Amino acid sequence: MDATNGTARIAVLVVWLTAAAISPALASKSEKIDELIGLHDLKTAVAIGSYYLKQQTLVAVRQQLTHLGREARLGPDWNPSSPYWTQAEAAMVHAAMKQVRHQFCDLEWLTQQWALLDERDFSEAEIDHLLDHFKTQYGRKQLMLVDHGVALHVQSALTFTGKLMYEVPGAEEERSRMQTVFSEEDQDMRFNMNDSPEATRFVMSAVGRRYTVNAMLNVAGMISRHLDETAAAIPQTVRELSDRALPAIQAFLRSRAQG
Repeated sequence: MDATNGTARIAVLVVWLTAAAISPALASKSEKIDELIGLHDLKTAVAIGSYYLKQQTLVAVRQQLTHLGREARLGPDWNPSSPYWTQAEAAMVHAAMKQVRHQFCDLEWLTQQWALLDERDFSEAEIDHLLDHFKTQYGRKQLMLVDHGVALHVQSALTFTGKLMYEVPGAEEERSRMQTVFSEEDQDMRFNMNDSPEATRFVMSAVGRRYTVNAMLNVAGMISRHLDETAAAIPQTVRELSDRALPAIQAFLRSRAQG
C-alpha cells in the first residue's frame, strides 16, 4: 500500500514538473505579448502625463469658479485669495483628478493598443527573442532605455506644442514627482555597453532596432493622443462637478452677509 502511494506521488510529481517545464512553450503569442508589455514600466511617461493633466484641471477649475462667481454675482472678493475659493477649488480638483487618473494612469487602454501593434509587427519567434533578452541583466537596462525614450517623446510633444506649462500654482507635487522619477530612471538605465556583447548585438539587430523605434514613436504617439483626448474632456468634466463648489460658495455668501 505504501509503495503504491509512493509510486503515485512520484508519477504526479513527474507530470507536474513536465507541465511546468513545457508551459512557457505552450503559451499563445498573445499571452507572450502580454508578458512582454508587462515587463515595461512607463512610470516616467505617466508622471509627465499626470503633471500635464493636473495643470489642465487646475486651469479648467479656476475658469469655472470665475464663471460661477459671475453667475452668482459674488463680486470682486470671490477670487483665488479667498479661503472659500480655495475650498471650492480643492473640492473640484480632487473630484476631477480622480476621474482623470482613472482615464489615463492605469494604462489599461494602452496595453490593448500596444498588444495589437506587437501582434501586427512581430512574429512569435521575435516575441520569444525579445522576452528572453529583456529578462537578462543588460536587457532590463535596455528596456529602461526604451521606456525612457517613450517618456522623452511624450514630454517633447507637450513642450514643443506649448501645452506643458511649468509654472501653474497647485501642480508642484506632480512636478516634483515627475522630476524625481525622470532623474531616477535616467540614472538606473545607464550601463557600459562594453560589458555586454549581447546588448550590443541586440541594439544592432533588426528586431532590436524595430522594437525600440516602434515603442519610442508609436507607443509614445498613442500616449500623446490619449493625453490630448483626456485633456480635451477636462472642461466638461469640471462643469459637471460644479456642485462640489456649492458648499464653499454658500459659506462665502454667509460670511459676506455677516460682514
